[in-house]
Amino acid sequence: MKIEQVDVEHLAREYGTPVYVYSLAVLREFIAEIKPLAPVVRYAMKASSNWRILQEMRDQGIKIDAVSVMEVKRALRAGFKMDDICFTSDVFFNSGEADYCLENDVFTNCGTLGMLEEYGRTYQKLGRGRAGVSIRINPGEGAGHSKKTNTGGPYSKHGIWYQNLAEVHRICGQYGLKITGVHIHIGSGGDMEHLKRITGKLVEYAKEFPDVKIVNFGGGLPYQYRTDQPQADISEYRPILEERINVLEKHFGRPITCEIEPGRRFVAGCGYLIGEVRALNHTFDESGKRLDYVLTNIGFCHLLRPMAYGSYHPITFVGGSLGPEQDLIIAGPVCESGDVLTQENEEPVPRKLPLPSAGDLIVVGGAGAYGHVMSSNYNTQPLLPEVVVDGDQTLLARRRQSLDDILKEECPPE
Repeated sequence: MKIEQVDVEHLAREYGTPVYVYSLAVLREFIAEIKPLAPVVRYAMKASSNWRILQEMRDQGIKIDAVSVMEVKRALRAGFKMDDICFTSDVFFNSGEADYCLENDVFTNCGTLGMLEEYGRTYQKLGRGRAGVSIRINPGEGAGHSKKTNTGGPYSKHGIWYQNLAEVHRICGQYGLKITGVHIHIGSGGDMEHLKRITGKLVEYAKEFPDVKIVNFGGGLPYQYRTDQPQADISEYRPILEERINVLEKHFGRPITCEIEPGRRFVAGCGYLIGEVRALNHTFDESGKRLDYVLTNIGFCHLLRPMAYGSYHPITFVGGSLGPEQDLIIAGPVCESGDVLTQENEEPVPRKLPLPSAGDLIVVGGAGAYGHVMSSNYNTQPLLPEVVVDGDQTLLARRRQSLDDILKEECPPE
């Protein structure tokens, strides 16, 4: 198996396992697919903040959606200009962050009335900064492949409830703010019907704010992880957005900037997580049926999505003497029963795969989004290296952590 022109066996020998690997060729394909959809396209960098991926986005003219002030600063270090960045959150992580945004002219998108009010109080206190601010609106519905990825509706913490927009006007009047942007994002499980309906709602909300210049329709573009099914065609999203902006420009009688901000669709497909099969194990269920486990060195401290969301990832074994296909449960080394790569609804789900042997490689696909960025040092496991492949060239973009790296922030007594 190769990633572009590089054998996965070579990558495993050169960089060890587990290791994250990103294909720039695949990343560029998805950028080329997404970029024509809207006049301004942002990358939701929470999906993967690897510096080489950020650099590619910057070079291709993609702007940034950051969800923390630290992400704003990280994007600046990657070479983006402040004008390229929008900061979207439901809260300022601490009181100093509102000061930072106003003192540094950060375009801020407030996802709660409380955040908008804090922005206003800080604007009034400092006497300077952007009076123009954006709001994220919760339209009363959402979409997600699990409840944990649904970011709209009554059970989502995200966004100002659509029936509370009069309170937005009150806060703006009190502190001298103007709503120059409106934003919506309903989650990562939407399809074109969801997107068509929700963009129509945002158009109506935008009409309530006479100073609107920017309408951001969010992300949520579908990505298909199952390799036996085709990727959703997202090209039809462009005429939907064009129609929405035409309606707004006729209403306001001036140009309106249309933005979108996908994350997962950009980077999921470019990432792979290469690990090693360490052992085989088996049990018997209540009926006496044998359950076969393949234990690997890829744990939920490396890839959290299957345990957190029951997410599906394609899995390939690479070895010289793979056995016949059979039902296998693929698991990791972490000291938790939930450390299973093949699961659904918090239960292990066998998958028909060729039986590997200890020492064979496992390649987990679709690992470019919410992979490395959600990893941890649980079980004192080091954060993994990240390698970028471009044709037949490889680049170590992040080295593997050492124990000293993990412990260096600790403050033991003298």
